Amino acid sequence: MPQSDNDPRSLPREAAHELRPGSGHYLAYVGPPRQYDFMGATQFRLLTALGLREHHRVLDFGCGSLRAGRLLIPYLLPGNYHGIEPNRWLVEDAIANQIGADMVRIKQPRFDGNAEFRCDAFGIDFDFIVAQSIFSHTLRELAVRGLRNFRAALAPAGLVACTFVDAAPQPPAANVGADGWVYPDCVGFATDEVAGMFAEAGLVGVRLPWFHPRQAWYLAASEAAHLPGEDELRLLDGAVLRDPEFKASVRPR
Repeated sequence: MPQSDNDPRSLPREAAHELRPGSGHYLAYVGPPRQYDFMGATQFRLLTALGLREHHRVLDFGCGSLRAGRLLIPYLLPGNYHGIEPNRWLVEDAIANQIGADMVRIKQPRFDGNAEFRCDAFGIDFDFIVAQSIFSHTLRELAVRGLRNFRAALAPAGLVACTFVDAAPQPPAANVGADGWVYPDCVGFATDEVAGMFAEAGLVGVRLPWFHPRQAWYLAASEAAHLPGEDELRLLDGAVLRDPEFKASVRPR
């Protein structure tokens, strides 16, 4: 993507905060630019709450401009961060503006640009796969295809953390055969529809109480034994204190 004085990509950080989500700047293309920091931090917090350690292998699917990656890459051991992102310019701008070439040299993150939901590009299985705001832009058949690929790339006890937009239940045939992307628009699924997609992909899943300002977090695994139990789920609330913007995250017990 070429740069110019009129290109949003060339705007400084503070000016980019005023852009609309989806604009052509690395802070804005991936979502509300003023929440770029929070949306990365909440993913990192969730993964570490689920037991992420530095030796684990992580796939950041649709890693975009490294909202989560800029925290995961320094944390993980060299070679353990893997990002898939078709829009290469987002990764390039994140490296230039967020983590720097030295961090890439030291931590050796690996990237792939396929747009086919392929998770086998790295030739390894993953302990954690995170897909934040990916299935908010996919119709049903593409979502199931993606989840199947996640299942094939999971380590035996691996976990998939992903988000969906909540929607009212649809008639049984409403989404059958619906395929493709709707970006930058969003598509929603009811909780039972998400469960059905997990099952079709060979996964079992659970909705998490972890706070998200616009979507809902789900956790999936190859076996129910790998998912948190009811007592553990109560600990995964993602509350944010002392920030009025996220006061909805503080819920009474």
